[in-house]
Amino acid sequence: MSAINKMSNKKVTMMKLRRIIQMLSEGYSQNEICRETSSSKTTVSGYKKMADGTKLSYRELLLMEDSELEAILQPRPADSPADPRKAELDEMMPEIISRLSKRYATVELVHQDYYLKLHPDGYGYTQFNKHVKAWREAHDLSYHNVYIAGEQWQIDFAGDSLWLTNRKSGELTKVVVLVCVMPYSELPFLMALPDATTDWFFHGLNKGLEFMGALPKVAKSDNMKQWVAKADRYCPALSDACMEWANHYRIGITACRVRKPRDKGPVESAVNQLYQYVYARIQDEAFYTLDQLNARLWELLWEYVNRSYKGRTRWQIFIEDEKPNMNPLPLEMHRFRHRKTVKLGSSYHVCVGSEHHMYSVPYNYVGKMVTVLWDMESVEVFLGTMRLCTHRRNYEAYGYSTDKNHMPESHKAYERSREYNAAALIERAGFIGQSMRWVVETMLSKTRFPQQAYMHCNAALALAKEYGRDRLEHACLMMKTETSTASLKVLSNILKNNRDLAEQEKDAMTSLASEDDVRGEAHYARIVGRKEGGNE
Repeated sequence: MSAINKMSNKKVTMMKLRRIIQMLSEGYSQNEICRETSSSKTTVSGYKKMADGTKLSYRELLLMEDSELEAILQPRPADSPADPRKAELDEMMPEIISRLSKRYATVELVHQDYYLKLHPDGYGYTQFNKHVKAWREAHDLSYHNVYIAGEQWQIDFAGDSLWLTNRKSGELTKVVVLVCVMPYSELPFLMALPDATTDWFFHGLNKGLEFMGALPKVAKSDNMKQWVAKADRYCPALSDACMEWANHYRIGITACRVRKPRDKGPVESAVNQLYQYVYARIQDEAFYTLDQLNARLWELLWEYVNRSYKGRTRWQIFIEDEKPNMNPLPLEMHRFRHRKTVKLGSSYHVCVGSEHHMYSVPYNYVGKMVTVLWDMESVEVFLGTMRLCTHRRNYEAYGYSTDKNHMPESHKAYERSREYNAAALIERAGFIGQSMRWVVETMLSKTRFPQQAYMHCNAALALAKEYGRDRLEHACLMMKTETSTASLKVLSNILKNNRDLAEQEKDAMTSLASEDDVRGEAHYARIVGRKEGGNE
């Protein structure tokens, strides 16, 4: 009977069990039954002994319901006595799980440093780990959210970046990808951005709203710094930029709980779907500009949202079910603007952006406290509510955007004299040669300090007095060919060391050798003949 009990712990399906009993009733041998049902001899013989022990015919057994047959031929093993260690562990499990959630915690450390210290005779590590896994599986349940059409818009960044290729060098530049989704229709939106700064983040959100052509009731994101100033499980402090954006559109805003990715499950799912449909199709393609990349992304996005989904398409579900419940776009889209208040210094310029570009302000407001507002397209300067000036945003690092109308008369006069001086220097250089002209024009264009450039240009032109115009022009050509830069020091060294003369000699010898080769065999014979006649 012990063999039968041992066998019965390894249950077969009811369909297979019925086939074994049927074949027994038809007189098949145990070997034949084993081959057909893929069962061991122990299993078949065990069930035969149990069936014969019931004093019922095989036919009577086959007429029974599954539950009756199972009770007779597959009885449950007797319950083992309760293990007191299990009850102790279950009681401790909430604290164990809490400790495991902490940084650098491991199951092994919690087992040694917490569990065994309280229960030295408790489970070993293997059993402990088994019970922890089982508890987690039983308690880590997911809740199926039911979303209302047009209500929520979920926002996130894709974990995998995309790349732009430099057309000349082949160098790759990483870009981030913003992903948003309406959970009800599962309508996604994606856009590649050069970075995840606040400016670009809200620019991407605006493009997403334009794609939908409507406003959701609520926007939800995780605790990214663009969205949340200070994370909190129940009441996170939203950033000023986030609140400004939400106020413009009258959209409610909320944030996910920290380290709770299921709070925005639809956008996480959308990211994975877009990996499979969009990323997979462009992995072998090269993109040279952000506009080119986004054009391709939106082409594939449009294909994706118009694929069949739940009897319609995601776009149809959105248009028919969600958009009617959403608010219309405002006449003007939100412009995220940086703001700072500064005292206008004597240079009458204000510094803007990480590129540290300088923008002019009318000089008569020097010493006043002015407010500077800027976004990705423009820069505006205010005195109170009065706008003093507007500039188009310029991303040239450490450059200057100066409106001449903002300059005092003395500076305007200096600008006019500078232009005159520059024109005069270029004209003088042209009398020497085109290479000299290139040197002067390059020196004038590459400096932020005009007076220094004038000094260097005059010094370069003065070299003609010492070395002559021809040598100076040739030296300028050498410098242009060798370095592609204009440097007074390099030019002086070429002339001082007679490198220009050495090159001219080399060119002359090369020319002479070529000339002798061209004259040919007859010329060589005449020269040799003359030499031999002289020897006689």
